[in-house]
Amino acid sequence: MSERAEASETAFWGDADTTEALQYYRTLVETIDDGIYRLDTDDRLVSLNDALVESTGYTREELLGEHVSVLFGDDSEAIEQEIGRLRANAGDRSEVLDLTVETAEEERIHCEVRMNVLEADETVQGTLGIVRETGERKRAETEATEGTFRRLFENVPGNYLIVQPEDYEIVAVSDAYLDATMTERTEIMGKTLFEIFPNNPDDPAEGVGNLRESLERVAETGEADTMSVTHYPIPDRESDGDEFEARWWSPINSPVFDTTGELDYIVHSVEDITPIVQELQADGEQGTFQESDTAESQLEPEGSQLASDVVLRGQEFLQQAKREAYEQLRESEERFRVLVTTTSDAVFSTNADWSEMRNLEGADFLSDTDEQHSSWVEQYIPPEDQPRVQDAIDEAIRTKSSFELEHRVVREDGTVAWIVSRATPLVDEDGEITRWLGAANDVTERVERERYLEDAKERLEAAAEAGAVGTWEWHIPDDRMVTSASFAKKYGIDPDAATEGVSLDQFVSAIHDDDRERVERKIEDAIESGEDYEEEYRVWNADDDLRWVVARGHVEYGDDGTPVSFPGALADITERKQFERRLEESNERLEQFAYAASHDLQEPLRMVTSYLQLIERRYADELDEDGQEFIDFAVDGADRMYDMIEGLLEYSRVERRGDPFEPVELDAVLADVRQDLEMKIEESDATITAESLPRVEGDPGQLRQVFQNLLANAVEYSDEDPPQVTISAVRNGSEVRISVTDEGIGIDPDDRERVFELFQSLHAQDDHSGSGTGIGLALCQRIVERHGGDIWLESEPGDGATFSFTLPAATGDET
Repeated sequence: MSERAEASETAFWGDADTTEALQYYRTLVETIDDGIYRLDTDDRLVSLNDALVESTGYTREELLGEHVSVLFGDDSEAIEQEIGRLRANAGDRSEVLDLTVETAEEERIHCEVRMNVLEADETVQGTLGIVRETGERKRAETEATEGTFRRLFENVPGNYLIVQPEDYEIVAVSDAYLDATMTERTEIMGKTLFEIFPNNPDDPAEGVGNLRESLERVAETGEADTMSVTHYPIPDRESDGDEFEARWWSPINSPVFDTTGELDYIVHSVEDITPIVQELQADGEQGTFQESDTAESQLEPEGSQLASDVVLRGQEFLQQAKREAYEQLRESEERFRVLVTTTSDAVFSTNADWSEMRNLEGADFLSDTDEQHSSWVEQYIPPEDQPRVQDAIDEAIRTKSSFELEHRVVREDGTVAWIVSRATPLVDEDGEITRWLGAANDVTERVERERYLEDAKERLEAAAEAGAVGTWEWHIPDDRMVTSASFAKKYGIDPDAATEGVSLDQFVSAIHDDDRERVERKIEDAIESGEDYEEEYRVWNADDDLRWVVARGHVEYGDDGTPVSFPGALADITERKQFERRLEESNERLEQFAYAASHDLQEPLRMVTSYLQLIERRYADELDEDGQEFIDFAVDGADRMYDMIEGLLEYSRVERRGDPFEPVELDAVLADVRQDLEMKIEESDATITAESLPRVEGDPGQLRQVFQNLLANAVEYSDEDPPQVTISAVRNGSEVRISVTDEGIGIDPDDRERVFELFQSLHAQDDHSGSGTGIGLALCQRIVERHGGDIWLESEPGDGATFSFTLPAATGDET
């Protein structure tokens, strides 16, 4: 085990001996509630903690000695492969394996498993595994922070400095070095090693020169280099620093490489060998060392070989002694390191009454108590949580039982976190609590996620009520349908009863007769197949209105494959269905247009027109009166055909070429239309009477087409001489109804719907020369429908006709 790990062990457990440290480790293993097991080299279970025994349902005796497959079944192959990989690559870190534990009751628990290989004297002793059930809390990252390693290094008992290559600037120093040399960290950090290394006053370059040569040898060879013994007095501790005591040191420079094999740092360590030197002096070997009043000297050549041998043997003896002292704690140190880094638990210790806290290892979210201030609970627990935490602590102290609680804590940076802390009391031989050893996990993310989900649920329920969306969960075994209030109202069921749960049949009975059998069949299919459920159908609500809904859900199954629940959501799509119906009708009309306005219609027309024009130009002088009349009829027919095609183009462009809606002054639109029809109005001496018209929301250009078609028809088909046309408007809530009335020939009531169809002209061209193409009224209907309104006809033959249509009132106008 490295000196760094050994020192960390000592710093972690303080003055505890081997027996106490083993007891502490056992307490720690049982405190952490993740499953922990250890395998021998044959992958057989040799130990496991209570948490793993309880979660699997086996007894410890049933598991000990069994192959790891008893827990993981076929998944044990993944464990064996990972163990093989770790053994082959000692420096690699274990991957997290997503496996399934098989319990004694044949249940399956999904877990995350991480492993570490246990080694001693470079020999594999087995593996240690951590088993965490997934879904309980989020697996934390296991990367150790720089601050943790710095804290561990500073606590090692050896006298160490860490310097960077090339400039040899000091980046870290152990507490033991500071204590041994009677220096402060602020006096050393940031300086170069040469600035603090003792020199020979007679030849100052000698000390620095020897040091530089040693460091360069380390960089060149990649091996540790032992320097000559150095005499470096330190202040006498008993004289308050006024006097100095002689000290002899043996410096060693050792390389530290990164993962690519490049030199990363150099560790400069010094060993206090003063007792060895004093022993040599007492044995009459004083001549071996030259003492100096200048607080620094180097070994003299005379007798240096003997001194060097003694020093080297002394160093070997000290190293061997340390190895033997640390060897007993090697295995427990390794287990502790694996537990902390794998689970990312913060390990802490408190005194008997919990007034003082010490964060020992792991995640850095627990603050040590400042003993000069208030207790840890008062200082780092939010006031709202202090009574609850203190009560739990007092109860644990009173009963001398384990402590476990989820609560908030104030981090070192002042932010508040949620943690789950657990602790076990350590008692002396009299049964009195001496201190507590515990572990804590930061569960802030999980708590915040739960709160977010709760808030989201409330917002969803509010949105569901506002947006006609409902949710349900059918508990299949006991046929209990639990729904939201919005869902229940859609089916005409009492919301209070539905939130408690009613049978599925009560909901199915509200479905339209024509849809019910199909919906029941779809539900059965979803349960049998496990596929997502989605269906559109009609239901009768509490007001006996027939509404269209879409329902979506899925079936959830138990471990044995039995359907357990059927959750889902429902939305009212009545308006969408109405829109789809209108859209289908519109598409049908567009298909008619596409057929009529196709290339096959236009090309023959172009050919006929071209040849008629050619005949007229070449043979005009040779044609008699009848021939010229025939050509005129043909040209007139071609012109009418062009008018029909242009009308069809306008009809098709209502949706695709329309302008965005805006507030429109209908009085201004009517004025423009009257100007466009001025010649027609003057020729017929027609009288057009109009009330003041309101503002509406619409497309000005298209509304102009509506008025132009209706006014032109009213004048054209008038039976009065001169024609009389009246335009009126009525406001009804958010709608405006406009009516155009004439005193013309009228239309048979049976034809009231047919007049809005394409190419439907109900009057012969001989009767009305301007009877048109039969597209005008169809175009009016399409424009009005785009504006969300309706258009209709009221008429009797000989009594005139009234065309009425609705438009949305302008936004902001008073109703």
